[in-house]
Amino acid sequence: MHTWDAVGRRMAVGLAVVALVTLGWTSISSATVSITATTGNDISFPQCGSAYPSGQTFAVVGVNDGIPNTLNPCFGPSASYPSYTQSELYWAVSTSTGSSTEPKASVYVNTADPGNVATGTLVSDWPTSGSTPYGTCTTTTVTTSTGTATAGQNSPACAWEYGNVKATQDAAYLQAAAQAINAQSPPVSVPATPAGYPWWLDVETANTWKTGSSGQAMNLAVLQGFVVGLTAAGAPSVGVYSPPTQWVAITGGTSASTPTLGSVPTWLPGASDEAGAQTVCTRSSFTAGPVVLAQFPSGAYDGDLSCAEPAVTQIYGQTADTTAAAELTRAFPWTTGSCPTTRTAVVATTNEYQDALSSQFLAQHLTTGTLLTPTESLSQVTATTLEKEGITTVDVVGGPLALSTTVVKAIENLPADQCGGVNPVGKIVVHRVFGTTQYATAMAVAELVGSAGSKTFPGAYSTTNATGGIGMFNDTAGSGSPAPSGSLPTAILASGQEFQDAQAASVLSYRTRLPMLLTPAAQLSTTAVAAIQKLGIKQVILMGGPLAVSNAVESSLVAKTGVAVLRVAGKDYTDTSRELARFEAAGQTNGLGWTPGHRVMVARGNGFTDGLAGAVLESPHNDATGASRAPHPLLLIESPTTIGPYVTTFLTVTGHGGIGGTSTKTVRALTVLGGPLAVTTASIAQMQADLGQ
Repeated sequence: MHTWDAVGRRMAVGLAVVALVTLGWTSISSATVSITATTGNDISFPQCGSAYPSGQTFAVVGVNDGIPNTLNPCFGPSASYPSYTQSELYWAVSTSTGSSTEPKASVYVNTADPGNVATGTLVSDWPTSGSTPYGTCTTTTVTTSTGTATAGQNSPACAWEYGNVKATQDAAYLQAAAQAINAQSPPVSVPATPAGYPWWLDVETANTWKTGSSGQAMNLAVLQGFVVGLTAAGAPSVGVYSPPTQWVAITGGTSASTPTLGSVPTWLPGASDEAGAQTVCTRSSFTAGPVVLAQFPSGAYDGDLSCAEPAVTQIYGQTADTTAAAELTRAFPWTTGSCPTTRTAVVATTNEYQDALSSQFLAQHLTTGTLLTPTESLSQVTATTLEKEGITTVDVVGGPLALSTTVVKAIENLPADQCGGVNPVGKIVVHRVFGTTQYATAMAVAELVGSAGSKTFPGAYSTTNATGGIGMFNDTAGSGSPAPSGSLPTAILASGQEFQDAQAASVLSYRTRLPMLLTPAAQLSTTAVAAIQKLGIKQVILMGGPLAVSNAVESSLVAKTGVAVLRVAGKDYTDTSRELARFEAAGQTNGLGWTPGHRVMVARGNGFTDGLAGAVLESPHNDATGASRAPHPLLLIESPTTIGPYVTTFLTVTGHGGIGGTSTKTVRALTVLGGPLAVTTASIAQMQADLGQ
């Protein structure tokens, strides 16, 4: 381990500009998010008479012929397409496989708000009566190209009734098509009622809509009438397909509190490929409801990606640098011209692990993640990610022997771009945070942030195991403290000589804003003591057994600082990661109360590169991975090919009965940090089998 020659935080601006060192072969395109995806296709009247897609998991079929008062001629058997094999509804049910997240077939209906007169002609199916949430639909006198006529008013009440009547008509179309298919000989079976299919409203400006604020009020009422009508017909769910800008243009915008339409599921177009659809899945919904599907071009057809959490998400690159880049861009996806909230990034070395792990506390504080690079040169993927993410400020964690002056100068020479690497607004500004040792750097990070999260878990202290070890989540003879009272400022203390325990706890550090301090195994780090005292820490989560952090260190820590110490430890590093996951998921008297969203993260434990920067996936600042989703513990397996008995037991128990036997904490899915060489396909399959998948 290197030693460094200065302490503190240095503003590295005004340095001489130098050309980038010749960089490695890796690029941002080497960063990969491999998802066991559920994909399907949507088709409608334009595909009538042509070949339909094949191999889809699910299908969505259009009921109408482009506008609300028409029927798709090949939705079911018809005069133009008499064979049931030409029916798109039959194709959807008979050739799709279905999945746990998507049924074989769903349907969508066209929507519009023509009002009582369109292009000078009376709209024949515009209602003239009806009792609605907006009052009674009544008639008025209108002017057409042929004279005056009586018609329903252009009002929210008549608009609501129009949507409701069209929904009833669409439900009848579905039933008639299903009955015609099922009447074939020999019998063919598709769900025969609206209750057998999720329903979607296609809301696009290509159809006729009213304008202005009064028109938007009518448009909104039409869509509300559709939802109510389809629900009354038995539809199990009704969602909305719309480009977000068109939704706002048509409705004026909605929120979770909008009657009937607030928080309904959404199906978003706009992706250019499946990878882009994965990013679309992470975006906010214009209804404030869940994003359920993302559409993308798929050969000659529209493809659709299910946004439900997949069973396995594997995030990796061909180097540690590209893996870190994949993790950060997964947590903070960018699109050209539209930057994530964060404009800051942390950079640490790939050559050692200590700085990257202690930097997670700072990364959380800065609403960002950590990127990695070798000591002597800035990797291309890190440079590209800084530009694509629109980063304007970089905090380098580590001294000049960890990340050289050459690296700092190379970062400073990068343009501070808008997202997508366009429209630079200057150069990136670099700050350096470091100490003379890995322990001092951890202290410098903690002191820079300046405060720690407060936690309470008095029940976790109570147990003494058969070997004399203290703590409910301690499988070793390691010592600990009696339980304190109240919620206390808390820090993590782990070995600075082995990475595994600190890596397992890096997610805890990031997610709950707890500083990660480091110490040698046999002698308490004086810098850890100084940081604890300066930050007012009153409680320490001590990671690992006495071989990782000795009982003498624990005793010295208590004597010098007066903190309460909870030791979380297992018989090896995989067991320690399991005990930490149990602690994180235990109820708030005994642990942190995490409900892990039916998912845990996994990394190999015999190499540190893949999990160094993975804590950013727990960002509480990002819709895709943070506060809108539950936290996910990080488990370490023995090696790429060996899970190990402790993680196997954890997955088997939690995959069937849940953590602590709690059904809401049943684990069903995995986020794997590292590629197939880090966690093999066979290992992933074994873990899925352990979960009962």
